Amino acid sequence: MMLLFCGPPGSGKTEIARRLAERLGDAKIISTANFKRKVYRRLFTETEKFAGAAKYLILDGTFHRREWRETVKEIAKRNRQQVITIYLNCSLETCLRRNEARKDRIEERAVRIVYNQMEIPDSPDIVVDTDVFGPDEAVDLISRFIAKATGS
Repeated sequence: MMLLFCGPPGSGKTEIARRLAERLGDAKIISTANFKRKVYRRLFTETEKFAGAAKYLILDGTFHRREWRETVKEIAKRNRQQVITIYLNCSLETCLRRNEARKDRIEERAVRIVYNQMEIPDSPDIVVDTDVFGPDEAVDLISRFIAKATGS
């Protein structure tokens, strides 16, 4: 199963993905934060490589372009994997504040650009407003959804 985390920079994707992976157990995270150039091309290569290698393959990136999310769905289909799209949303102000507080922050201008260019998923499986829900609450919501989706 592939868990596709998407949302603007600073929405909490990496932290929530990390905590979710700890809770789920047999999980591997592939994050755009691990790549400096050709980020999504490299992420797609890694996704293809590790599809099915763990029970849960967690993809952590903004995925602010619809075409990138569609590429993941194509990879999943080729590898007979289910995709759950998790859209994390919050205000621009929250994104900027969280970005400023992290050690690996990106330029404020980049946060604003990606936030404004975000092609919001048409029908994500889960939407979490991280202005309202903290990381632990978000993990609880996502875990319950996965349990229901898998019949566990």
